[in-house]
Amino acid sequence: MNSTIIAILVIYMAVCIVIGVWATKQTKTSSDFFIAGRNLGMFVMSIAAFSSVQSGFGLVGGVGLTFSNGLGFVTGALIAAPIGFVLTWFLVGKRMWELGEKAEIFTLGDVAEYRYNSKGARVWVSFAVILGVIGYLGTQVQAMGIVMNTILGVSPKVGAIIGLAILAAYAVGGGMIAGVYTDVVQGLIMIIVSLFVFIYAIQAGGGMLEITQTLQEAEPLMASPTGMFPIITVACWFFLMSFGMAGQPHLITKFLMVKNVKELKWGAFTAGLAYLVTILLVVGIGLSAAALTIKGEFPSISSADETLTTFLLEYTPPVITGLVLSGLLAAIMSTGDSFVNLGAACIVRDFPKAFNMKVKNELLWSRLAVVGLLVASALFAFYMDTLVGLLGVFGFGTFASALFPVIVLGLLWERATAKGAIASVIVALASNFILEIGAKYGLKLLPPGVINGAFAFVISIIVFITVSLFTYSEKEKVSGEMKEIIQG
Repeated sequence: MNSTIIAILVIYMAVCIVIGVWATKQTKTSSDFFIAGRNLGMFVMSIAAFSSVQSGFGLVGGVGLTFSNGLGFVTGALIAAPIGFVLTWFLVGKRMWELGEKAEIFTLGDVAEYRYNSKGARVWVSFAVILGVIGYLGTQVQAMGIVMNTILGVSPKVGAIIGLAILAAYAVGGGMIAGVYTDVVQGLIMIIVSLFVFIYAIQAGGGMLEITQTLQEAEPLMASPTGMFPIITVACWFFLMSFGMAGQPHLITKFLMVKNVKELKWGAFTAGLAYLVTILLVVGIGLSAAALTIKGEFPSISSADETLTTFLLEYTPPVITGLVLSGLLAAIMSTGDSFVNLGAACIVRDFPKAFNMKVKNELLWSRLAVVGLLVASALFAFYMDTLVGLLGVFGFGTFASALFPVIVLGLLWERATAKGAIASVIVALASNFILEIGAKYGLKLLPPGVINGAFAFVISIIVFITVSLFTYSEKEKVSGEMKEIIQG
């Protein structure tokens, strides 16, 4: 490993440690740990929101899938993400903020119980968050292993364990404050380096025209908008990432952290634009590496997920490589911090509240829960053993199908009921896990090309609306305060 790259990594990790130490000192209450003291401005919140979504899943996984299958994942998933930011801000941004103003709302479990006046809804939403956290955090575990493998030369599994140990020390102390501000630093670095890496990638491939010609001669579909994926797959990804964005807890809970509703005004534009810039890195490296491979000029790799790190080491200056690897590692870790924070809140706050139990020291138990979730997610990632991008789609789909109907539609529709909410969560979780585990063992239950998470998303929405219509009564009528929030 080049000494310049190592020096940059050491400096950057030192900055992260400083942020972690500072955040730990600032984290004195459950509010600080779960929602960053409800004190974020627009820019910090927006960049943190973008960074929490664009991490190991979008960058490591996106480059890998583009390298092996062309532009389909970019067209279907990554381009849809900025649209998803706009939809999320429009549908639930102000409503979530107002909920935080009217009650002590720290978690989506709090939101569910307040909206439906149902402890059952709290339990099932919290259960969905925990399962989604384990699945989605598994993506970060695998991505950490790949980056650590590049930096230290250890195996991806050993690298993942090392990364998890660092993340545990970081997340246990600083909570959401540490995650948010590391997200901001990482996000700004990734925006800047994405532009430079895109230029280097296109130059390495001989220019966009030569890259396109090389791909078309070897495999015409690689340079097409849908790549080598079936059009139904790309459509599923687009649907899942645009509408499903509003069901991602690491994004929508950030609306609870904003200090003033006026700060939301330019948030969607800022987050969406930042995400679009980082897509250049995915497109540039993915297509250039594919073209170079066809010409026999790209190093041999054992997995498509190694494309990004291999390209950086071989085709970019050490300074750029060091900045990208540092930013990527921090992105993975800060996103992981957000996930374990969400899961810890469910374990320590939501479940006890649902059963009328009081936890005396929420902060301490939350930090212990973080460790348990990190171990569970590592075991799940090693068990699934699939590409980062595909594992990320699974986690994203689990969140979208389980939480979009309950939270988003529940905050838009007065006639939504607790029974509809609970039924949709159960159906979403059951269908996601049955379809995904079945696929792992060769049992394909859906037509070829249909994404499991997108299918579960549609089914959960249908179940939510149908059950709510059949179970609505005067008892389900929302309060005056809740009605004001729903009406926006």
